[in-house]
Amino acid sequence: MAYVLESMLRIREMREDRAGKELVAARHARDTAVAERTACRERLQQYAQTKEERRDSVFATILNRPVPRSEIDLVNQAIASIDEEGVLLNDALHRAEAAVEERNAEAEKAHGRYVVSVKEHAKVTQHKAIWEEAERREQEQRADAEMEEFTGRRLTDDDADDLD
Repeated sequence: MAYVLESMLRIREMREDRAGKELVAARHARDTAVAERTACRERLQQYAQTKEERRDSVFATILNRPVPRSEIDLVNQAIASIDEEGVLLNDALHRAEAAVEERNAEAEKAHGRYVVSVKEHAKVTQHKAIWEEAERREQEQRADAEMEEFTGRRLTDDDADDLD
C-alpha cells in the first residue's frame, strides 16, 4: 500500500528546497552588500587621504600671482566639488550600511523559514517511518494468519523449528 501522505511529503520537500534556495540567495545578497560597504569604506578612506593634497594642488594654481575673479570662482568650484565628493561618499557609505542591515534581517528571516521547513519535513518523514513500520507489522500479522489457516493451528513461541 502506498504511503497515504506521500503528496504532503513531496510538498514539504519542495518547500524545504525552496526555503534553502531563498536562504542561499539571501546570504549571497548579504555578502554582496558587505562587499559594497567595504568598497565604500575604502573609497572614503582614499578620499580622506587625498583630500588635502587635492585641495592644496587647486590652491597652488593661484598662489603667488595675480588672478582674475573668474579664475578664483573656478578654484572655489573645484574646492566645492572636492567637498561634495566627500559628502557623496559618506552618503554612499550610510546607504551601504543600511543595505547590510536590511540584508542581514532578510537572511535571518530566510534562515528561520528554512529551519521551520526542515522541521515540518522531518515530522512527515518521521510519520512515514512509523507508518512503514506499522504497515510491515500488519503484513507480518497477515502472513502469520495465512500460515495459521494453512496449518490449521495457531503458531506459538513454543513452536520451534529445531527438532528435539
